[in-house]
Amino acid sequence: METSYCLFEINQHLGAINTAYLEEIIALPELILIPNAPSGIVGVIDLRGDVLPVVDLRLSIEAQAQPYLLTDSIIVLKQADLRIGIIVNNVQEIRELTTQGMVTELSGHQSWIDPDVTSFFDGIILNETEIVILSAPQHWFNPGEIQQVISITRFLVDDFYQSRPDQSERALGGKDIPFFATNASSQEQKIFRQRAENLRCPLDESQTTTDSKTLIVLALHSNLVGIDATCVREFITIDQATPVPCCPRHIIGNTNLRGDVVTVIDISEPLGLSAKKLARNPKAVVIELENILAAIVIEDVRDAMFEVNANNIQQESTLSQRYSYVQGEVPYDDQKLYILDLPKLFHSDELIVNEAL
Repeated sequence: METSYCLFEINQHLGAINTAYLEEIIALPELILIPNAPSGIVGVIDLRGDVLPVVDLRLSIEAQAQPYLLTDSIIVLKQADLRIGIIVNNVQEIRELTTQGMVTELSGHQSWIDPDVTSFFDGIILNETEIVILSAPQHWFNPGEIQQVISITRFLVDDFYQSRPDQSERALGGKDIPFFATNASSQEQKIFRQRAENLRCPLDESQTTTDSKTLIVLALHSNLVGIDATCVREFITIDQATPVPCCPRHIIGNTNLRGDVVTVIDISEPLGLSAKKLARNPKAVVIELENILAAIVIEDVRDAMFEVNANNIQQESTLSQRYSYVQGEVPYDDQKLYILDLPKLFHSDELIVNEAL
């Protein structure tokens, strides 16, 4: 039986966590580092008024912590009353995996895993690539450990953000708290800190339900496009696509996805973007919309969960003036992010395959 997992990169290795525990993914902010915390926990953040303990599984490499990068992310996990974050280098994709035949003895395969956090892992899947599977978050700590961390650090949070970052350590509650990412440049530290400040702001629930949407950000021929995350079924690699007769060239062909026939398309031409030669085995995002199942060829996944407020979408953009299925644009990491209206795109005449997609 296959289960949906969120795949991520950690120390140049692949890890995975059951998507049932996935709450959100955020860009790594400044952490409040907590010395002598339970195994794996390096610090906490203020996530919209709640203390979120954060785990870094990378500390065991040569007994030194890895440098924190702006490209790192935190995957926020929730199981029952437990809420915790894990630091990863990047989020890869959502994929269906089977754990049948999974190796539960890790010592012979992953020497980089800290013996103190072996309870965090169920085992390792040995296929073309090794994938380390994280266990259910409630198995990671003894009962009460996380609540104790939250209780102890709650009063430190406000003091932390009110302090001035002008020395290598600051005293909070009578304790010296080291600064986060001391090897980062001053500009990078400002970005980490600004991210942390932004995360402290509670969401307006009325805006969250009516005006906010979650996008998946895709790289497409040197451009960024955003698509509604609720329409995404999974991410795949196209090994083979059978050409469909009498179709335009941006209809690559059909591929078999576990018994389902999926039409593979390159939307760069319909969007008026400069097309490039496709890779031998291109990546694709599988879209499931109404009765449509199709795969859009992409270069990469930039962000698996990007929250955007509808009020911040600029309706008039270079592409939206020419194509009705581009809703508008928003800024994203100093680039323009074009937001696609997938229903309009997939019902356009340009994407008809034998009278129907």
